[in-house]
Amino acid sequence: MAGQAVVTRAAAALPGVGPAMWQRLALLGIEQPADLLLHLPLRYEDRSQLSSIASLRDGQHALVRGQVEATELTQRRRRALLVSLADSSGSVTLRFFHFRPSQVQQFQPGAWLECYGEVRLGPMGLEMVHPEYRLLRGGASEPLPPAALTPVYPTTAGLTQASLRRLVGLALDRCGQHLPELLPPGLRAAEQISDLATALHGLHQPAADALLDERPSALHRLALEELLAHHLSLRRRRQQRQTRRAPVIRASGALRHRLLEALPFALTGAQKRVIGEVLADLARPHPMLRLLQGDVGSGKTLVAAAVALQAAEAGWQTAIMAPTELLAEQHFRNFCRWLPPLGLDPLWLAGRHTGRARAAILADIASGRAPLVVGTHALFQEEVQFARLGLVIIDEQHRFGVHQRLALRAKGDDGAQAPHQLIMTATPIPRSLAMTFYADLDTSTIDELPPGRTPVHTLAVPRRRKDELLTAIATTCAQGQQAYWVCPLIDESEALALSAASATAEELAATLPQLRVGLLHGRMKSREKETVMAAFLSNELQLLVATTVIEVGVDVPNATLMVIDHAERLGLAQLHQLRGRVGRGSADSRCVLLYQPPLSGEARARLAAMRETNDGFEIARRDLDLRGPGELLGTRQTGAVNLRVADLERDRSLLPRLPHLAGLLEREAPAMVPRLIDRWLGRGLDYGEV
Repeated sequence: MAGQAVVTRAAAALPGVGPAMWQRLALLGIEQPADLLLHLPLRYEDRSQLSSIASLRDGQHALVRGQVEATELTQRRRRALLVSLADSSGSVTLRFFHFRPSQVQQFQPGAWLECYGEVRLGPMGLEMVHPEYRLLRGGASEPLPPAALTPVYPTTAGLTQASLRRLVGLALDRCGQHLPELLPPGLRAAEQISDLATALHGLHQPAADALLDERPSALHRLALEELLAHHLSLRRRRQQRQTRRAPVIRASGALRHRLLEALPFALTGAQKRVIGEVLADLARPHPMLRLLQGDVGSGKTLVAAAVALQAAEAGWQTAIMAPTELLAEQHFRNFCRWLPPLGLDPLWLAGRHTGRARAAILADIASGRAPLVVGTHALFQEEVQFARLGLVIIDEQHRFGVHQRLALRAKGDDGAQAPHQLIMTATPIPRSLAMTFYADLDTSTIDELPPGRTPVHTLAVPRRRKDELLTAIATTCAQGQQAYWVCPLIDESEALALSAASATAEELAATLPQLRVGLLHGRMKSREKETVMAAFLSNELQLLVATTVIEVGVDVPNATLMVIDHAERLGLAQLHQLRGRVGRGSADSRCVLLYQPPLSGEARARLAAMRETNDGFEIARRDLDLRGPGELLGTRQTGAVNLRVADLERDRSLLPRLPHLAGLLEREAPAMVPRLIDRWLGRGLDYGEV
C-alpha cells in the first residue's frame, strides 16, 4: 500500500506519466520527478553527423539515413525481423529480435528511416541490432535535429532510452518546482558555480560542443551540493548529540593510577594527552563520540584500559568490541594481565561460548558483576543484556557494518541516556577526510611510539630470489628469533588463500626441516587458532605461515622477520598493518615484500612507500594519493557513505572546502540546511551516531 501511494503521488507530480511507468522507474530507485533529474547519463552519443552506409565499420556507433528496400521475418535460431536499409552508397541490415506487428507495417519498402546504433559484422555483412530509429515523413530532405549530445541513461527492462529522455525532459520543464535552488547566491558566487537548473540542463541536454567544458562544471555543481549535504548532516548530528543525556562518569582515578604505577614503562606524552581528552568527555552529561587514531603499536589498548578503569570505578560497565577473535583475544589477554591485580576480572564473550559457560557469562553481564566485557560481534546479539553500560569501545571500527555498531550502542540506550563511545583505529585518517566525513566525531591522535621501539627495516625482493630469503629465515630462527610468512587473499577467494597458505606451509616445512612450522588461517576453529598462537607466543613454533588473519591482534615481541608473499596484491594500509606485527620488541626487525614482476605503476608506488617510511600517517597520506578517499573511508562497507552524484576521487579537491561552506550556509541560509540534507540523504541520518 505504501509503495502504491508513492506511485500515485509521483503520477500526480508529472502529468502524463501513469502509475505503471512509475512502477518501472521505481526499479531504478526513481520515485519522484526529483529522482529523474538526479538520474544522470552514463555517457553521451554524438548524433549530429550523418555517415554514409558505405563508410560504416565494425564496432562503430553511427547515424545513418536511408530507404527501406525490403523486410523479412526469419525463423532460424531466433525469430527476427530483418530490414534492408539503403542510401546512394550502399546498404546495411537492421536486425530486431523484439518487435510489434505495427513496427513491421512501418518498415514498408520505400519508407525513409534515420537510425543510430552500433555497427556489427553479421552473417550477411554489416548490420545494426535494435538501433534507435525514427520515420522521416519528409524523406531524405528532413533536417537533422538541433546539434546536441544524446544522453544514454542507466535503464531496466521495459524502459527504453527514448522513454527516459522524454521523462527527463518533462521533469526539466518544471526543474525549479521539482528541485528548487537551495544554495544562496553568495555561496554560488564564492565558489563560481552555476545555479542548479543550469547545471541540470547542461547534464541532461548538453550542446554538441559542451562535453569538454560544461559537463565537468555541471557535475562539480551537483557534487558540491551532495558532499555539502553529507557534511552538514554530520555537523547536525554533533549538535543533536549535545541534547542527549549520557552517564556522568567521574571517579578519583585510583584504579587508573594503580595500573599505571604497576607498568614497567611510562606512558608517552601522547597517551597521557589522549587519556585526559577522553576522561574530560566521560565527565560531561552528553554522549562522547570520539575517534582515537594511532599508528600500529602506539599503545591504544592501554588507553582503552585506563578509561575503562575510570568507568568501572564509577560503577559503569565497558564493552570492547573487536572485528576478529584474534584481536579480541589479544585485548582480553592484555586486560587479564592488567586488571585482576586491581580486583577486577574482565569477561570474554565469543561465538564459541555455549551452554552453561555462556549462560554464566550472560548472567554476569546482566547483573553488572562484569565491569569489562571483551568480544566480537557476539556482544551485540539480542540475548546479551548489560546492567549499566556506560562506555562502548570499538576497535578497528571500519571493519564492522553500521547495523552492528548501532546494535551494540543500543545496549546502553534506555531512551533517557546513551553510552559514551570511543572508536579506535590503527589506520590514520588524513585531516581533510576527517574534517569532512568524521565531522560529527571529536578526534584524538597518538602521534608518538613508546620508547624502545625500533623502526622496521623494509625491503622489496622479487620472487626469483626466494632461496636467499629462505636462508635468511633459517638464520633468524637459529638465533632464537621467530618469523612470519603471510599469504594474501588471491582474487578475493578465502578458499584459494587457504590453499596457498597450506601449500606454502608444507613447502617451507620440507625446505627448512630444522624449523618448527605452524599454520594459521581464518577457517580454523577458535580453539585451533588459540593453540597455534599460544605455541608461537611460547616459541614452540619458529615460523608461522598465515593468511592476512594476523593483520591485527597478534603481538609476539620475539618475532623479528615478516615475509609478505605477493605483496603487490595488497593495499598500503594492509601492508603497513602486517609490518606492524614485527618490531614489537627491542631487536632489529625486517619486513620483506616478496613480489612477482612485472609491477604495475601503482604497485611499484606502494612498495616504494613501504620502503621509504614507517610512519602510519605518511602511509595514510600516500594511500589517499594512490587509491583516493573512497577506499580509505571504506565506502563499500554496509551503511558507509552512499553518494549518488559525487565521486570521492574525481571531486576530492572539494573536500577541504566543505567545513567553510557549511558554516557559510548555516549563517546565510539556515532554513536551507535541513532541506539540503533531506534532498540527498533522506533517512540516511539514522546512521549518524555511530
